[in-house]
Amino acid sequence: MVTPASLNRIRLFYAAYFAAMGLVLPFFPVYLDGRGFDAVLIGFMTGLMALAKVVAPPWIGHLLDNRPQDQGHRFIVIASWLAAFAALVIAFVFNIYLLAVIILLFGILWAAVLPLADGLSVSVSELEMADYGRLRVWGSIGFVFASLLGGIWLTGEHVASFPYLLAALMVVLALAARGFPRVEPLHETDCGATPFPRAFYLLLAVAFIMQISHGAYYGFFSLYLVDAGFSGWQIGLYWVIGVLAEIVLMWRWSRAVQLRAPALVFSICLALAALRWLGTGLTTNMVLLVGLQLLHAASFAAFHVSAIAWVKRIAPDNRHGAAQGLFSAAGFGLGTTIGIMGCGLIVGSMGYAMAFYICAAIAALGIPLALMLPRKGFTTRV
Repeated sequence: MVTPASLNRIRLFYAAYFAAMGLVLPFFPVYLDGRGFDAVLIGFMTGLMALAKVVAPPWIGHLLDNRPQDQGHRFIVIASWLAAFAALVIAFVFNIYLLAVIILLFGILWAAVLPLADGLSVSVSELEMADYGRLRVWGSIGFVFASLLGGIWLTGEHVASFPYLLAALMVVLALAARGFPRVEPLHETDCGATPFPRAFYLLLAVAFIMQISHGAYYGFFSLYLVDAGFSGWQIGLYWVIGVLAEIVLMWRWSRAVQLRAPALVFSICLALAALRWLGTGLTTNMVLLVGLQLLHAASFAAFHVSAIAWVKRIAPDNRHGAAQGLFSAAGFGLGTTIGIMGCGLIVGSMGYAMAFYICAAIAALGIPLALMLPRKGFTTRV
């Protein structure tokens, strides 16, 4: 049953999940550096987190398809408690090989629960109990607060508290999932492994390309600004501007975006992403960078809320868990990993600006694929 209290549990889950991301992305490398690891080991350990996003979501989604919804909720609770334990263990393990295993285990547990929560949120949205974007936006809010507070607290010797903060957020995930609503499926499903249609694989390919095109941004935007002479607080402000644009779109226009045809939404988002990366490579003018950061509303927010909804609509009714998992793995897992690693090679040989130019070209190359997706919007219930 969907109640206001159960919807608040979904909001709390998203806030805690992306607060953890707001700690991991900027401060996990800093924590490892504080433990004396060199750049190679830091890159390897953070790469294990990305690898987990490729492996865990589709595997868990496939295992839980056609299972009662309560089992999915129970899995989120158990996985979150285990992730909390793994995060704590990180602080006490000094053997490099064992630490790598623990980090990979944490990454698998952490990555596996998000697609399940996304699938639940889309189901709630279809029943018109709440809008997916207005549920997911709490994750963006959590990310901003964690990044800002982490920047204040996780400095000097305090960086050693990173695993404890991460574990605390995993506990919040577990407690939030205990109160998730139960949503009856709109359609009866059978137990067969129904094949995915061609449009689903096209959608995965478009998501993969979009996330590759973010490689220069996620991996090197801050370093690019440092190289251009920006201070730490200015760099942080530009990241916050992008997330604020994301929050506004998810809060105000999420439902409208989900109703539009994916061919239209994705092609526009890819075109604006190409413009964003091209402009970022061409200029470090403070005012122009603000405008370019506002395009995060298109390159991430609009693309994501539309993609999550259309994954569920295009996939067979008995494959929704696997579908959301494959979407997460293709984009946030494989696409992000290849994008960042590839841009690292480009930056090393040709500089930051060239990495952004190539990412702009990659985004533009995704437009013809996006135009092959359905060109009709969703006219019934969302």
